[in-house]
Amino acid sequence: MATSLRLSTPRPRRHGVVLGPEDRRQLERDGWRTTLDYRENHVRSRSGRLLEVVPTWTAEAERYDGEVAVASACGATAEEAWARLRQQIEVAPPTRTGSRVRLLRI
Repeated sequence: MATSLRLSTPRPRRHGVVLGPEDRRQLERDGWRTTLDYRENHVRSRSGRLLEVVPTWTAEAERYDGEVAVASACGATAEEAWARLRQQIEVAPPTRTGSRVRLLRI
């Protein structure tokens, strides 16, 4: 029996891997633009020998609601940085800056 080319074969839906920690995804759902930065602080002895590498993750978020709001938090892991940032935004209002963007109505 011939199959119709017009009808597609039903297939199970395939979703990709869920990316990012839940805290970051929630911030983006709430309208925040997010970035993540990684830095290593090298702790050395007086002779210059490397004693320790301290990882530091910095999560940042910004949003424009007529004014630019900016928030930032650091942590030892990416997940910790996102959790701190989300908590900071929920507890205290983020820093607001005066708008340097001029919007012209046409």
